[in-house]
Amino acid sequence: MAPQIVFGTAGLGMNKTAFQDASSVKNLLRTLQDLGISRLDTGARYPPLNPGRSEQLLGEARELSRDFVIDTKVYTDATKDGSGDLTPEAISKSADGSLQRLQRPEGVNVLYIHRADPTTPLEEQIQGFVEQIAKGHCKTNGWPKPSYYQGTYNVISRGMETKLWPILQAHNIKFVAFWAMAAGFLTGNFVNGQHGGTRMGDDNPLGKQIQKMYGSEDVLDAVKRFDTGTRALGLTPLEVSVRWIFHHSKLTDDDCVLLGASKVEQIIENAASIRKGPLSDDVLPLVEGLWDSVKESRSEVI
Repeated sequence: MAPQIVFGTAGLGMNKTAFQDASSVKNLLRTLQDLGISRLDTGARYPPLNPGRSEQLLGEARELSRDFVIDTKVYTDATKDGSGDLTPEAISKSADGSLQRLQRPEGVNVLYIHRADPTTPLEEQIQGFVEQIAKGHCKTNGWPKPSYYQGTYNVISRGMETKLWPILQAHNIKFVAFWAMAAGFLTGNFVNGQHGGTRMGDDNPLGKQIQKMYGSEDVLDAVKRFDTGTRALGLTPLEVSVRWIFHHSKLTDDDCVLLGASKVEQIIENAASIRKGPLSDDVLPLVEGLWDSVKESRSEVI
């Protein structure tokens, strides 16, 4: 068994994506149903430059989105440090707004903390989530010990395997891999100078941020070698990265992988790669060699 696919909707309503209105989102949801994907991940601040629009579009496509399991996140203002985000009042306000935009009075599946709140006492934060569970806004089986942790995990960000994974396993907390494709960096387009018009392009709302995250010399050199090696075997770095996280990583069938897309064809392509199954023995050394080359600078990314 492989981890569950969760479709990430952070790009709904974002410039440079195909999903700008209810009609395009309905087409996306039909495609996801055809692929057997039934769980969505959103957040009150999605997309980053138009907070709430992702949830709103899912609400406008309610006739289809009601058939999906939906997770969302408490709102956070990225221009600040997170202080005050997780007071009971802030949690309640965010959850109410999310349910209204989603047109989902029955509640959501998982309500995530989007970012740490450094000033609100932990007891108050927990109480805020207890109140949401009591209202039926998110599900639990008792005292709200965290059920899921969403973090970065991909072939060039594997720090969680040694630092975080043992803690999650000890407490039966499921891992949801975020940026499994490194926000498009693992397509190889950037290292080959072909990133214009892509998510890493200079004109994309997140382009400069992503370039900064993955632009160190050791990472660029290592991914360039990985790109060359995978293509020499008749594969693409993206396919290898997708198949690795689903069939060779630490993740189990209780865990999840978030896959986003800026157009329908991308999720179809990724789903096809996953169905190909595990990688051959001559490919896996390329993945391990890639991590060996970058883990000194990227082992803290979790």
